[in-house]
Amino acid sequence: MKLPLGKIRAKTEELYRHPLMSGALITNIDALHVFMEHHVFAVWDFMSLAKSLQHFICPSTKCWVPTRWIRSGAARLINEIVLAEESDVDMDGVSSITHHDLYCQAMLEVGADPADLEDFVNCVTNDGVRYAMENMHVPAPSLRFMTRTFEFIDTGEPHIVAAAFCFGRENVIPSMFSKIAEQLKISRTQAPKFHYYLQRHIEVDGEEHGPAAIQLVETLCEHDPVHIHEAEQAAVEALEARIRLWTEVEHAIRHEVAELRHN
Repeated sequence: MKLPLGKIRAKTEELYRHPLMSGALITNIDALHVFMEHHVFAVWDFMSLAKSLQHFICPSTKCWVPTRWIRSGAARLINEIVLAEESDVDMDGVSSITHHDLYCQAMLEVGADPADLEDFVNCVTNDGVRYAMENMHVPAPSLRFMTRTFEFIDTGEPHIVAAAFCFGRENVIPSMFSKIAEQLKISRTQAPKFHYYLQRHIEVDGEEHGPAAIQLVETLCEHDPVHIHEAEQAAVEALEARIRLWTEVEHAIRHEVAELRHN
Protein backbone atom coordinates (compact mmCIF):
# COMPACT_ATOMS: atom_id res chain seq x y z
CA MET A 1 0.00 0.00 0.00
CA LYS A 2 1.62 3.21 -1.18
CA LEU A 3 1.31 6.72 0.25
CA PRO A 4 -1.58 8.55 -1.46
CA LEU A 5 -0.19 11.70 -3.05
CA GLY A 6 -3.35 13.52 -4.19
CA LYS A 7 -3.71 15.88 -1.21
CA ILE A 8 0.05 16.30 -0.94
CA ARG A 9 0.38 17.28 -4.60
CA ALA A 10 -2.52 19.73 -4.32
CA LYS A 11 -0.90 21.40 -1.32
CA THR A 12 2.49 21.41 -3.08
CA GLU A 13 0.91 23.16 -6.07
CA GLU A 14 -0.55 25.73 -3.67
CA LEU A 15 2.94 26.30 -2.29
CA TYR A 16 4.40 26.76 -5.78
CA ARG A 17 1.71 29.33 -6.57
CA HIS A 18 2.81 31.47 -3.63
CA PRO A 19 4.07 34.91 -4.79
CA LEU A 20 7.39 34.33 -3.07
CA MET A 21 8.13 31.25 -5.17
CA SER A 22 8.26 33.22 -8.40
CA GLY A 23 11.03 35.41 -7.03
CA ALA A 24 9.05 38.46 -8.14
CA LEU A 25 8.85 39.86 -4.60
CA ILE A 26 12.63 39.88 -4.17
CA THR A 27 13.49 42.67 -6.55
CA ASN A 28 16.45 44.18 -4.69
CA ILE A 29 19.27 43.12 -2.44
CA ASP A 30 17.55 44.40 0.72
CA ALA A 31 14.61 42.07 0.08
CA LEU A 32 17.01 39.16 -0.43
CA HIS A 33 18.66 39.95 2.91
CA VAL A 34 15.30 39.88 4.72
CA PHE A 35 14.39 36.59 3.10
CA MET A 36 17.67 34.84 3.87
CA GLU A 37 17.79 36.12 7.46
CA HIS A 38 14.41 34.43 8.03
CA HIS A 39 15.00 31.36 5.92
CA VAL A 40 18.36 30.44 7.47
CA PHE A 41 16.49 29.16 10.55
CA ALA A 42 14.57 26.75 8.33
CA VAL A 43 17.90 25.61 6.87
CA TRP A 44 19.08 24.86 10.42
CA ASP A 45 15.97 23.04 11.60
CA PHE A 46 15.97 20.96 8.41
CA MET A 47 19.11 19.33 9.81
CA SER A 48 17.33 18.76 13.12
CA LEU A 49 14.64 16.84 11.23
CA ALA A 50 17.24 14.84 9.34
CA LYS A 51 19.30 13.96 12.41
CA SER A 52 16.21 13.09 14.46
CA LEU A 53 15.10 10.77 11.70
CA GLN A 54 18.53 9.19 11.54
CA HIS A 55 18.44 8.67 15.32
CA PHE A 56 15.03 6.97 15.14
CA ILE A 57 16.16 4.63 12.36
CA CYS A 58 19.75 3.81 13.32
CA PRO A 59 20.54 5.22 16.77
CA SER A 60 24.13 5.69 17.86
CA THR A 61 24.85 3.36 20.76
CA LYS A 62 27.94 1.86 22.36
CA CYS A 63 26.82 -1.60 21.31
CA TRP A 64 25.43 -1.82 17.77
CA VAL A 65 22.51 -4.10 16.98
CA PRO A 66 20.86 -4.58 13.56
CA THR A 67 17.39 -3.11 14.06
CA ARG A 68 14.47 -3.85 11.75
CA TRP A 69 14.87 -0.38 10.23
CA ILE A 70 18.48 -1.10 9.35
CA ARG A 71 17.45 -4.37 7.72
CA SER A 72 14.58 -2.68 5.86
CA GLY A 73 16.96 -0.42 3.93
CA ALA A 74 15.75 2.73 5.70
CA ALA A 75 19.16 3.22 7.31
CA ARG A 76 20.91 3.42 3.96
CA LEU A 77 18.41 5.99 2.69
CA ILE A 78 18.69 8.34 5.67
CA ASN A 79 22.46 7.88 6.05
CA GLU A 80 23.05 8.87 2.42
CA ILE A 81 20.89 11.97 2.88
CA VAL A 82 22.68 13.00 6.09
CA LEU A 83 26.09 12.32 4.53
CA ALA A 84 25.49 14.94 1.84
CA GLU A 85 23.72 17.46 4.08
CA GLU A 86 26.25 17.22 6.90
CA SER A 87 29.47 16.69 4.95
CA ASP A 88 29.07 17.55 1.27
CA VAL A 89 32.05 18.22 -0.98
CA ASP A 90 33.01 21.90 -0.86
CA MET A 91 33.84 24.03 -3.87
CA ASP A 92 37.49 22.98 -3.86
CA GLY A 93 36.44 19.40 -4.54
CA VAL A 94 38.45 18.14 -1.57
CA SER A 95 37.25 19.49 1.78
CA SER A 96 33.79 18.91 3.23
CA ILE A 97 31.13 21.37 4.36
CA THR A 98 27.62 21.22 5.77
CA HIS A 99 24.85 22.70 3.66
CA HIS A 100 24.01 24.83 6.70
CA ASP A 101 27.49 26.39 6.72
CA LEU A 102 27.42 26.75 2.94
CA TYR A 103 24.18 28.72 3.24
CA CYS A 104 25.64 31.01 5.93
CA GLN A 105 28.68 31.66 3.72
CA ALA A 106 26.35 32.43 0.82
CA MET A 107 24.52 34.92 3.04
CA LEU A 108 27.76 36.75 3.80
CA GLU A 109 28.62 36.91 0.09
CA VAL A 110 25.41 38.76 -0.75
CA GLY A 111 25.53 40.99 2.36
CA ALA A 112 22.97 39.20 4.55
CA ASP A 113 23.72 38.69 8.24
CA PRO A 114 23.67 35.18 9.78
CA ALA A 115 24.57 36.50 13.27
CA ASP A 116 21.14 35.85 14.85
CA LEU A 117 21.23 32.25 13.66
CA GLU A 118 24.80 31.78 14.88
CA ASP A 119 23.87 33.18 18.32
CA PHE A 120 20.84 30.90 18.38
CA VAL A 121 22.89 27.79 17.56
CA ASN A 122 25.47 28.69 20.22
CA CYS A 123 22.64 28.96 22.74
CA VAL A 124 21.23 25.60 21.64
CA THR A 125 24.68 24.09 22.21
CA ASN A 126 24.94 25.49 25.72
CA ASP A 127 21.35 25.60 26.98
CA GLY A 128 19.20 23.43 24.71
CA VAL A 129 16.78 24.17 21.93
CA ARG A 130 13.76 25.00 24.11
CA TYR A 131 15.68 27.67 26.03
CA ALA A 132 17.08 29.11 22.80
CA MET A 133 13.64 29.30 21.18
CA GLU A 134 12.24 31.10 24.21
CA ASN A 135 15.09 33.50 24.86
CA MET A 136 17.10 34.24 21.71
CA HIS A 137 16.26 36.72 18.97
CA VAL A 138 14.52 34.75 16.24
CA PRO A 139 12.22 36.33 13.63
CA ALA A 140 8.63 35.48 14.61
CA PRO A 141 7.79 33.65 11.34
CA SER A 142 10.91 31.49 11.69
CA LEU A 143 10.13 30.75 15.33
CA ARG A 144 6.62 29.56 14.49
CA PHE A 145 7.99 27.40 11.70
CA MET A 146 10.66 25.83 13.94
CA THR A 147 8.08 25.22 16.67
CA ARG A 148 6.01 23.18 14.20
CA THR A 149 9.13 21.29 13.12
CA PHE A 150 9.87 20.22 16.68
CA GLU A 151 6.25 19.19 17.18
CA PHE A 152 6.77 16.68 14.36
CA ILE A 153 10.04 15.52 15.93
CA ASP A 154 8.47 15.22 19.38
CA THR A 155 5.90 12.70 18.16
CA GLY A 156 8.72 10.17 18.18
CA GLU A 157 7.09 8.51 15.17
CA PRO A 158 9.58 7.91 12.33
CA HIS A 159 6.93 7.83 9.59
CA ILE A 160 5.56 11.23 10.69
CA VAL A 161 9.00 12.83 10.91
CA ALA A 162 9.94 11.35 7.52
CA ALA A 163 6.78 12.73 5.89
CA ALA A 164 7.44 16.24 7.23
CA PHE A 165 11.06 15.94 6.13
CA CYS A 166 10.25 14.63 2.67
CA PHE A 167 7.47 16.93 1.53
CA GLY A 168 7.75 20.20 3.42
CA ARG A 169 11.39 21.07 3.15
CA GLU A 170 14.25 22.40 1.08
CA ASN A 171 13.44 20.88 -2.31
CA VAL A 172 11.26 23.97 -2.89
CA ILE A 173 14.24 26.34 -2.64
CA PRO A 174 16.67 25.94 -5.58
CA SER A 175 14.27 26.92 -8.38
CA MET A 176 13.21 30.03 -6.45
CA PHE A 177 16.80 31.10 -5.74
CA SER A 178 17.79 30.53 -9.34
CA LYS A 179 15.10 32.99 -10.42
CA ILE A 180 16.24 35.49 -7.79
CA ALA A 181 19.89 35.24 -8.83
CA GLU A 182 18.96 35.86 -12.45
CA GLN A 183 16.64 38.74 -11.57
CA LEU A 184 19.14 40.50 -9.28
CA LYS A 185 22.01 39.76 -11.67
CA ILE A 186 24.06 38.03 -8.96
CA SER A 187 26.78 36.41 -11.00
CA ARG A 188 28.78 33.30 -10.16
CA THR A 189 31.89 35.49 -9.98
CA GLN A 190 30.28 37.85 -7.46
CA ALA A 191 28.87 35.10 -5.23
CA PRO A 192 30.43 31.69 -5.91
CA LYS A 193 29.19 30.11 -2.65
CA PHE A 194 25.64 31.31 -3.35
CA HIS A 195 25.67 29.68 -6.77
CA TYR A 196 27.38 26.53 -5.48
CA TYR A 197 24.70 26.15 -2.81
CA LEU A 198 22.03 26.29 -5.52
CA GLN A 199 23.93 23.88 -7.74
CA ARG A 200 24.35 21.28 -5.00
CA HIS A 201 20.70 21.46 -3.94
CA ILE A 202 19.46 21.11 -7.50
CA GLU A 203 21.75 18.11 -8.04
CA VAL A 204 21.30 16.40 -4.70
CA ASP A 205 17.65 17.13 -3.91
CA GLY A 206 16.31 16.56 -7.40
CA GLU A 207 18.40 13.61 -8.46
CA GLU A 208 19.00 11.78 -5.19
CA HIS A 209 17.32 12.99 -2.01
CA GLY A 210 13.84 13.61 -3.37
CA PRO A 211 13.22 10.06 -4.62
CA ALA A 212 15.06 8.56 -1.62
CA ALA A 213 12.93 10.54 0.85
CA ILE A 214 9.65 9.31 -0.67
CA GLN A 215 10.93 5.74 -0.56
CA LEU A 216 11.93 6.30 3.06
CA VAL A 217 8.41 7.45 4.03
CA GLU A 218 6.83 4.41 2.41
CA THR A 219 9.34 2.06 4.06
CA LEU A 220 8.66 3.52 7.50
CA CYS A 221 4.88 3.25 7.01
CA GLU A 222 5.29 -0.55 6.68
CA HIS A 223 2.06 -0.83 4.64
CA ASP A 224 0.12 0.08 7.81
CA PRO A 225 -3.04 2.04 6.85
CA VAL A 226 -2.91 4.09 10.06
CA HIS A 227 0.73 5.02 9.50
CA ILE A 228 0.02 5.89 5.89
CA HIS A 229 -2.83 8.20 6.92
CA GLU A 230 -0.68 9.83 9.60
CA ALA A 231 2.19 10.33 7.14
CA GLU A 232 -0.16 11.89 4.58
CA GLN A 233 -1.53 14.26 7.22
CA ALA A 234 1.97 15.20 8.42
CA ALA A 235 3.06 15.94 4.85
CA VAL A 236 0.08 18.24 4.29
CA GLU A 237 0.64 20.00 7.63
CA ALA A 238 4.35 20.47 6.86
CA LEU A 239 3.45 22.07 3.53
CA GLU A 240 0.90 24.30 5.27
CA ALA A 241 3.61 25.40 7.72
CA ARG A 242 5.87 26.28 4.78
CA ILE A 243 3.08 28.26 3.09
CA ARG A 244 2.47 30.18 6.30
CA LEU A 245 6.20 30.88 6.63
CA TRP A 246 6.33 32.19 3.07
CA THR A 247 3.30 34.44 3.65
CA GLU A 248 4.75 35.88 6.84
CA VAL A 249 8.16 36.40 5.22
CA GLU A 250 6.42 38.12 2.32
CA HIS A 251 4.86 40.57 4.79
CA ALA A 252 8.24 41.07 6.50
CA ILE A 253 9.90 41.84 3.17
CA ARG A 254 7.26 44.41 2.26
CA HIS A 255 7.43 46.04 5.71
CA GLU A 256 11.19 46.01 6.31
CA VAL A 257 12.20 47.07 2.81
CA ALA A 258 9.69 49.94 2.96
CA GLU A 259 11.21 51.02 6.29
CA LEU A 260 14.73 50.91 4.87
CA ARG A 261 13.72 53.08 1.94
CA HIS A 262 11.89 55.52 4.21
CA ASN A 263 14.92 55.90 6.45
